[in-house]
Amino acid sequence: MILELNGIYAGLRFSAAHIVFGHDSCGVIHGHSYYVDVKLSGEPSGEFGFVCDFKVLKQIVKELCSELDHKLLVPRDHENMEYSMEGDSIYLEYVEKSGNVKKYMFPVEDINLLPLKSTTAEDISIYFTNYIEDKLQKMDLEKSIEWIETTVNEGIGQGARYTLHLK
Repeated sequence: MILELNGIYAGLRFSAAHIVFGHDSCGVIHGHSYYVDVKLSGEPSGEFGFVCDFKVLKQIVKELCSELDHKLLVPRDHENMEYSMEGDSIYLEYVEKSGNVKKYMFPVEDINLLPLKSTTAEDISIYFTNYIEDKLQKMDLEKSIEWIETTVNEGIGQGARYTLHLK
């Protein structure tokens, strides 16, 4: 059985800016109105015969959308980017292939440092999928789930999908 949440209709959205460091056109600060689709496959179980309660799954996804909403998403683990914190500010330095150094300074509350090498839709979809799996595991709800698939859309018509097989 497959359970599905459509991000547009379920309100699983966030707006955020990011930088794809090193990319010709996406290597500048720009933003998207993201929406997140989620599918779970598994056997219905428990008292009500759910694969997973829709309400629980929506809450998990909305929680992460809220954390990312109206933030600059920064890949903490990018190989050519370093960051430091001073007071209420975060400083980023990115070394371009040419050797040129781009420096940024932002208020801490405007940034979300993600444990990723990049903030592409591909990497963000992996981040969402792992987040969902972790939350379901902590609630002891992942036992009957075979796979989790998350699509992070950067708008209508383009997105990245990641599937995590649990069994």
